[in-house]
Amino acid sequence: MTIVLSSDGRRLTLGPLLGKGGEGAVHHITEAPDLAAKIYNKGKGNERRNKIQSMVAARLHLNSDYVAFPIDTLKSPTGEFLGFTMKKVNGFKSVHDLYGPASRKAEFPAADSKFLLRAAINLASAVASIHAAGCVIGDINHSGILVSNKALITLIDSDSFQYRSPSMVYRCLVGVAEYTPPELQGALFDRLDRTPNHDNFGLAVLLFQLLFLGRHPFAGRYLGKGDMDIKSAIKDGRFAYSDRRSETMMEPPPYVPGLADYGPDIARGLEAAFLPPFRQPAGRPTAGDWVTKLKATETALISCAKDRSHSYVRGLTSCPWCKLEHAMGRPLFPAQFSPSAPIVDIGQLLAAIRAVPAPPKPPEVESIIGPVPNLTLSPSGRAARSERTVTLLTGLIAVGVGIYLMAAVQGFWGLALTAGAAFMSFRSADLHVKFRNEHSIAKAAWDEQYKIWLAQAGPETFEMRKSHYLSLANTHSGLPAKEREKLQALDQKKRQLQLLKHMESHLIDRAKIPGIGQGRKATLASYGFENAWDIQHQAVINVPGFGPSLTGELQTWARSVERKFVFNSSIPTDPRAVQEVKMEIGKLRAEIERELVNGPIELRRLSDTASMLRKAPPQRLVEAYARLKQVELDIG
Repeated sequence: MTIVLSSDGRRLTLGPLLGKGGEGAVHHITEAPDLAAKIYNKGKGNERRNKIQSMVAARLHLNSDYVAFPIDTLKSPTGEFLGFTMKKVNGFKSVHDLYGPASRKAEFPAADSKFLLRAAINLASAVASIHAAGCVIGDINHSGILVSNKALITLIDSDSFQYRSPSMVYRCLVGVAEYTPPELQGALFDRLDRTPNHDNFGLAVLLFQLLFLGRHPFAGRYLGKGDMDIKSAIKDGRFAYSDRRSETMMEPPPYVPGLADYGPDIARGLEAAFLPPFRQPAGRPTAGDWVTKLKATETALISCAKDRSHSYVRGLTSCPWCKLEHAMGRPLFPAQFSPSAPIVDIGQLLAAIRAVPAPPKPPEVESIIGPVPNLTLSPSGRAARSERTVTLLTGLIAVGVGIYLMAAVQGFWGLALTAGAAFMSFRSADLHVKFRNEHSIAKAAWDEQYKIWLAQAGPETFEMRKSHYLSLANTHSGLPAKEREKLQALDQKKRQLQLLKHMESHLIDRAKIPGIGQGRKATLASYGFENAWDIQHQAVINVPGFGPSLTGELQTWARSVERKFVFNSSIPTDPRAVQEVKMEIGKLRAEIERELVNGPIELRRLSDTASMLRKAPPQRLVEAYARLKQVELDIG
């Protein structure tokens, strides 16, 4: 049992270990259950003593509820500086476990798309509070950010923040390249003062990862020669999701949300955050700017009609999450359909659907339209008739001359002239030739409009929709049997499910794999590779920067994970897999019931529309009919 002293001499007992890192360890405090103690490793305390004392003296812990700031200094009974107390963070997990779809499935099983946006708002609020307290995070990355099952955010490792006291700037000495702005890539952090604008880059990366399924904004496919790693892409301003595709020469990986899926304001904010520094003289969007943008987006969210775990910005034509899940072939969030919800009375719905009478066969359409009023020859019709009269008179004269020549001068030439004149006269008398093209167009337009009217005014469209609803009802009645089949299949595949759970629990981000550092792990995550199962069932060779050698290292690691698997036949079928089956059937049932409820309404509407069309044909049909009759009159 270790005793430490607070600054006022109170004796505190260090309890069980909460966590351990490269700098020190975090312990429970027996006498203060709401506090924790960070105790530095031997030799590390002296490096941080002055900074911690300054932060404690400034009472920074009163300025932000989002940060585990130092509250009081701790020393040994002999007076040696050991560390500090801070608020205890209970029930929080790494933000990485939230934004990665595979880890979210295990660590935040109830999180939906709205949860991700709320976490993003709280993260931006946290960073804004840190900047307001006069600090710069500096080493902003996912490892120092924790999130609760209510989307609350807490930042830890505050002793690494850059803090400016009245007499001294205590710099942040470290940084993760994947969250470092382009102007600081390769910089020596112990020699420069960082600004909130530098943090704003890392914040934008984290917000992007929260909203875009853990993808890194600078991980994509380079359209130039060779590969483009994340650090180089950041330095060159190659935002993979940008509309500046011809400039960035990057395209996003497959199966990701689109930049516009969160609305134009978020898209513009991300573009501004990831522009090269010389293109943004006013700086990147601040944490406060992001709070405003994200809250406005949250206000504009609507729930998906098919799955309430999907929320998207009002104004989009369809749910982007549904589209993405369909393309990926797996759910991104737990579907919000209760298997215990009351089932709609399908028998009653079927009776209502069958009770709507089908429209009768429509009468001859000409009897409804009636004669075209005031139909007279068109100018082109009159001109054609005048031309025909002139041609006929000329032909008669030519025939007379031909007969004269044939009798008095030369029989052959007279015969030729008479025959030619007679042919031209006969041809000019037939106006079908002159109006052939116009008649063809008018007839085609009439046939098209008549076909549409016939389908809508008669039983054709009605019967087609009615058949659709009856088919849906038949599918609905088979859902219980379908659920039983799927559950039986789960039980038969118990070994495979246990193996799947085992492989998915081994995350790449937490593994030590030769040649695979944080940058390459971020690239893998951006292409949907999060765990050992992904490595065995997707082609890693398609990920930029991963040739045969690195792919081999990943596969070796995945096989080593699989070899550790031990099947336990006594373990019941994974409840999570059972729940997924029930949710899948529940989702399908809800979709069918929602459509069936609208069945009688739509059929009555179709019946009413048919009745109206039989009494009053649409204007397009009337116009097509009038045009055809006009051409027929002009032909004569």
